[in-house]
Amino acid sequence: MSLEDELRSVGRSAVVPPVDDGLTAAVLSRVAGVPVRKRLRDRWRAFLAGFLVLIAGAALTPPVRATVAEWLHIGGVQADPVGTGPRSAPAVPTVAGHMSLEAAARVAGFTPRLPRALGTPTGVEASKGFLATSWDGVRLEQFQSGIEPRYIKQYYSGLGYVPEVPGFWFSTPHQLILVDERVVRIAGPTLVWERDGVTFRLEGVDKAHAVELATGTS
Repeated sequence: MSLEDELRSVGRSAVVPPVDDGLTAAVLSRVAGVPVRKRLRDRWRAFLAGFLVLIAGAALTPPVRATVAEWLHIGGVQADPVGTGPRSAPAVPTVAGHMSLEAAARVAGFTPRLPRALGTPTGVEASKGFLATSWDGVRLEQFQSGIEPRYIKQYYSGLGYVPEVPGFWFSTPHQLILVDERVVRIAGPTLVWERDGVTFRLEGVDKAHAVELATGTS
């Protein structure tokens, strides 16, 4: 996920409460002897400077990028750190549908990208904006990134930035919530990345294999 994508996510996830400009001006004029407009301008400059420092840090240091992901969306996935997490995860769910890739693409509304090394998937299913495929214990989901997350991943530890993809690796079992349907399950180690407005979740392989498969999708 590029820095530009992360910044777009900041803008999409920011919640700005309504402000009473008249009340703000009255309070500021009482607590200081300088003009209100000047104080507001100085406050804005200070905020902008701090924000630019944050951006610069995220651009230069991958560990900071991983920390930023804790409160940003990774494409259509929201990563939420929690106090404790599950110790184990069940087997990766198999995709039961047997749609053709062409039919699935028409339903989803986009052309899927699949790891070349895995060959033809044994299961394919799709809904609007979403497509899932599986191969003998490996599951790949891809869906169009939107303003709101499709999934929430509640993880305890083990979120790391993967520059080769680029993406993020959840190395430990974690709770996975499908937002629209409030479906909850425990997911195992997963690689999440975004490309061209589509978010990918790859589950069922170790990190090295996941990176290899992700960089080989087409």
